Amino acid sequence: MPAQPKAASARADRRRASRELIFWAVLIIGFVSLVVGLSLLPAADAASGPARVGKRLADFSLQTLDGRTVQLSDYRGRTVLINAWATWCPPCRREMPDLHALYLRYQSSGVELLALNAGESPDLVQEYIQQSGFTFPVLLDPGAKVLNQLGIHDYPTTILVDPQGVVQVLHIGLLTPAAMDTELIPHLP
Repeated sequence: MPAQPKAASARADRRRASRELIFWAVLIIGFVSLVVGLSLLPAADAASGPARVGKRLADFSLQTLDGRTVQLSDYRGRTVLINAWATWCPPCRREMPDLHALYLRYQSSGVELLALNAGESPDLVQEYIQQSGFTFPVLLDPGAKVLNQLGIHDYPTTILVDPQGVVQVLHIGLLTPAAMDTELIPHLP
């Protein structure tokens, strides 16, 4: 009879060891899964989606009229005015001389103006810009894809982005000189 208690005790020890091994294996697999899952999440400052005041603006890459590729992140550390416009948009055409004057006034302070054209032909845009004498960078957005990703569907729309890439102002519609004074200038260096 003494062999039976030893055998039972050995079986109990093996079951306990087996349960302990399973416990540690599940714990390790769970921890590894958590670490891998967290590493697949987007970075905290990787922005995407529509422009929102107080949120980082998603980076984008577009070509200028002269064929250079420009990214919003190229301007990190500077205040950037982004103006969504089109030649067929009367309020856009009305506000552009005032935006150009603002750009010229604050350019030496590190302010940049990026005029994102809403999907028009490069020749049409080039002709309008040259005839108007505007000197700010004009970016071409074929099919208005970037503007759509930023949630911009109304023209004109002006976004002021601070040096850290965070949207400070989102103005939809005509930006009058009075609105520039109250909405934009307080955020400019």
